[in-house]
Amino acid sequence: MKILNRILLTFGLLSLFAISGYAQEGTYANQNSVLPVPYYEQLYKQRTWTRVDLAQKQNKGFFSRNREFTRLLIDAVRNDEITTYYSAAPGVPELDSLITKEMFLNKLYKTDPSQIVQEAQPLYEIDWPYIEGETIEYNGKNYVSLQDNNTGKNPETDTDFWGPWAGVQAEAYFPTEITIVEVMEDIIFDKRRARQYNDIQSIKLIVSGDFSMDGANYPVATFAYKDLEKFFREHPEKALWHNQYNSAENRNLADAFLLRLFHGELYKVENPEDLTIQDIYGVNENGEPSLKAGLVGAETLRMKMLEREHNLWSY
Repeated sequence: MKILNRILLTFGLLSLFAISGYAQEGTYANQNSVLPVPYYEQLYKQRTWTRVDLAQKQNKGFFSRNREFTRLLIDAVRNDEITTYYSAAPGVPELDSLITKEMFLNKLYKTDPSQIVQEAQPLYEIDWPYIEGETIEYNGKNYVSLQDNNTGKNPETDTDFWGPWAGVQAEAYFPTEITIVEVMEDIIFDKRRARQYNDIQSIKLIVSGDFSMDGANYPVATFAYKDLEKFFREHPEKALWHNQYNSAENRNLADAFLLRLFHGELYKVENPEDLTIQDIYGVNENGEPSLKAGLVGAETLRMKMLEREHNLWSY
């Protein structure tokens, strides 16, 4: 009996020390999770990245006119309703490198505003018949003509005929051109609840190659989903998923993600070499790059995940 008591006491002390270590390091669960599952209750975990094309019909609930998901996030950044965002540059881990608001807004331009060279404008000539849109320089400032047959009007004082011109401006992407979001999530099987969770960690905004300057997908920025979920709950009037078949069943965007009402293709599953699914499977029987082979590989992985979840239920 004494031996049993000693064993129980030793086990209790070890457990206490383990819990104390967890508490000190803050490692009970992932701090970026909305509904964190403690590490010691995770039977299985795998991180995945899913590319969601908001322009597809099945994703229109996230991309209704003037309520586009991307427009909502961009406006929230501009209005300082969301203040934390991260770099989406290739090779930079998600939620690893914070960027400033200015850096975020500069990412929304097709060309870097700081790289635009302003050319000198022709000097104003009092007897020249300027047309609408024509630009000149007068007393060190640039002006644009507001009317045709604009002759003999003073650019500084005749505001009906002349307006200030700020120079060539960088062309910005429209929110409707940022049609791809990349959802990074952890697939976790909770052994205590005997349930699998899709724990969304981050959402990345990507400009589709259909609208970028060089035809390639262009990453803009990454958001921690925990921050977005809080924003969605606090602004239910605009954070809306639109049910295209029954508007009485419109949902908050937080609920739409929780219910997984989006449709996407697996882009990457965590692996030691950090390769995408296309890198691993996107080769046909002739050794040539094949988009079809990559899609088949992604679907095969998805089915294996479903089968694994089914098998873990009998654990």
